[in-house]
Order: sequence, then structure tokens, then C-alpha cells
Amino acid sequence: MSISSILNIAKNALSANQIAVQVTSHNISNVNTKGYARQTPVFEEESASSVGGILIGNGVKVDSVIRYYDRYIEKQLAGKNNELQEQTIYSQYFERIEGILNEDSTKLTSSITAFFNAWQELSADPESTAVREGILAAATNMSRSINNIYNGLKGIQIELNNKLKLEIDDINTITSAIADLNNMIYKRSGLTSEANDYLNRRTEYIKELSGKLDITYFEDDFGRVTILTSKGKPLVDGGQSWQLTVTDNEDTGFYNLGWKDPSGNITDITNNITGGRVRGLIEMRDGQINDFIYSMDELARAIIEEVNTIHKKGYTLNHNTSSTDPDNIAFFNEITGNYSKDMAVSDKVKADIKNIAAASKIDSTSGKPIGNGIALNIASLIDQNILEGGKSNIVDFTSSITNRVGQLSKSAKNFLEYSEDTMQIMEKQRESVSGVSLDEEMANLIKFQYAFQAASRLFTVADELFQSILEAV
Repeated sequence: MSISSILNIAKNALSANQIAVQVTSHNISNVNTKGYARQTPVFEEESASSVGGILIGNGVKVDSVIRYYDRYIEKQLAGKNNELQEQTIYSQYFERIEGILNEDSTKLTSSITAFFNAWQELSADPESTAVREGILAAATNMSRSINNIYNGLKGIQIELNNKLKLEIDDINTITSAIADLNNMIYKRSGLTSEANDYLNRRTEYIKELSGKLDITYFEDDFGRVTILTSKGKPLVDGGQSWQLTVTDNEDTGFYNLGWKDPSGNITDITNNITGGRVRGLIEMRDGQINDFIYSMDELARAIIEEVNTIHKKGYTLNHNTSSTDPDNIAFFNEITGNYSKDMAVSDKVKADIKNIAAASKIDSTSGKPIGNGIALNIASLIDQNILEGGKSNIVDFTSSITNRVGQLSKSAKNFLEYSEDTMQIMEKQRESVSGVSLDEEMANLIKFQYAFQAASRLFTVADELFQSILEAV
């Protein structure tokens, strides 16, 4: 055993403990870094040397730097984030819809009631100009309330559509970044500390990606990850990534979601997404919002068609006394679709309130309108079951719409709270495995510092031994 061997042991010890201090410092500096998994050096004895038939140790080396990582917990976190982000969309937008349909803001029920009450007033005074002005105003207010609800719902639908495109852009950025990290992990697999940092970043990207859509993933023997949609479309394989894209749907005017193969061919996967923010956006846009628009269309259609059917059978104050036929004037514009969007008082009624019909018959002598049959029949519509196939009246139907969105909003909030709570529990489980404890790291720092100082003393000892030999010579 030579003095140079002692120097070599001291050098190895200094190097190993310097690496340990660096790894510990890296942990401490990343204590607040999202997705960081703590690292620790693995010390290993250097191969021993044979001296006079005796094996003498050659000190220590850092064999590797390991990363505290539980694959099962990380996969569970990714799956839970998928659920959490989808529920976040539902909770956020059901609350928005609830605000649009809220009676305090729309005054829908009160405006409908006011409209039919105005007809009741007209039945008591069929020739009143003031009451006719009230009917026109009430009809205009009711139509605007329904129009505004449609516009509000449609505005959210357009917003959801635009957000879908942004989410797809984010997904493409993430999958491209994961592919790049796969390459760097493969190339630097021998540089364990650096590769660990890339693995941390990739794990966080996968978690973020899983929050956007449902995915499955696995690693190969070289540490590279392959990611697929839940229906099997590849997104990342090694250093290659595939893009998602949006295409225009001519029937709906909104985006469809497509997967693009290497040749540029696009496969529609809109209906294959079963989770994450993308699923939430599509479900709210194509499902829930459309359901509420349909309900508002049904409400507007029933009012328009029922009122017009009765009104067209009536006689107005402008009735041609030489004719016995009803005046056949529609009170609302007659439309065949987009009822809640286009509902409005007809031009003839707006132009002259005398074109509002109150009477269902005329005087046989003078030919002038008499009675209040039309006004009474229209006023009675509010109590008749003219919706849902004759099962619901207007007030009950409007109440059912607001009740439904209230229940959906409450359910979404409750589910979101549950998802947040379980996510927090799982995050704590991850922290117990991968999180950085400052107390533990400080203790390690002191331990490695003393070891480094002790190793440096070996140089002094070796130098003193060498000087003693020189002096002896």
C-alpha cells in the first residue's frame, strides 16, 4: 500500500462526497419545484487491491444517483388529474349556464306571465289602446328574454369551441416536448442525475397531458415512453410525436377533433375522447348546451305556434267590415327553426297595434269585431299543457329548465370537490415518496460536509507521511 494509494482514496472520497453535496443542494433548491422527485447518491466501494496476498480497499465512489419515484402513484395521479380537469370544466360552465338561466337575471318566467296577463287585461277591455301597447311591450320583453338566453348559451358554445382548439394546440406542444425528452433521456441514460431531471419534467408533462384527454402510456427498456389515446391512436413513440388537429364541421359550424397520421391523413376522433378537459369541452358544447338551447327552442316554438294559431283566427280593429273571414294576422313572426334565436313580434303588429286581435267574431250587421274570445283563449295558454307532448304547461316547463341546470351545477360542484380532495390525498402520498424534506436534506448536507472534510484530512496525512520519508532519506 503506497502513499499514492492513500492520495487516490482521498481523491475518490472527496469526489464522491462532493457529488453527494451537489445532489443534496439540488434537492434543497428544488423543494418548491412542481413535479420534482428527490434524488440521492448511491455510494459503492471501489474494487479492492491485493497487497501481499491481502485485499486492501481503495475507498468509495458514487455508483449512481437514484430518483425516489413510485410509478403506481404517478399513474394514479395522472388518472385522477384526468377526472379532475374534466369536472373542472363541468363545474365552471354549468355555473355559467345557471347564471344565464337564473330568473333574477333573465326575468323569463315573470316576462312570460306578464305577457299572458296582458291578454287577460285585453279580454276585459278589447278595444283599449293602452292595453294593446302593454301587450306589445310584454311580448317584446318576453321575446328579448328568450333571445338573450339563446345568445348567452350560444356565446358559451362558441367559447367552448375556441377553447377546444387552444387545448389541442397545448396537447401538440406537450407531446412534442415529451418526444424531445425521450431523446434526451435515451442519450443521457448514463448521466443519471441529468436523466433524472428529464424524467421529472416528462412525468409532469404526462400528468398535464392526462388532464387534457384520456391516455395510456408505458416505458420501453431504454426509459422512453410511448403514449396512446385510450382508443389506441399514438401520440408519442420514442422521439416521434403525432399531432391532433381540428377540422370544420359544416353541419354544426364547430370543430371536430382529428388525429393526423404521418402521411397527413386525418381520422375523426371527436367521439372517441372519454375524459379530460377535451372531453369536458366537447360534452358541454355538443351535449349540455345543445340540450338547453333545444329546451328554449321548444318553449319559444310552443308559444309562437299556439299564440299564432289562435290569433290568426281573430278579428282586429282594422278588420275590413265587408269581409266575414278572420284577418289571419300572425302575432309573432312565423319561423320554422331557431325559435329562441329569432322569436319576435310580427311586423304587422309592430307597425299598428290595432292589428292585435281580441275578438273571435264580428257583428253581423256592422261587420265590426265584437267580444273577447281570442284574448281569453290566448290568456288561457299559460295554464294549458302545450309542451312535452301535452304533459307540461309553460310555467312548469320554464321552472324545470332552471331546476335542471341548478341540479347539474350542484352535482358538478360536489363531484369537483370530491376530485380535489382525493387529488390532494394522492399528492400527499406522492410527497411522502418523492417530496423533499428540508430537515432530512440539511442533516445529509452536514453528514456529507464532515465526510468531505475528513477526506481532505487524508491529503494532509499523506503529505506528512511523504515528508517523513523525505526527511529520513
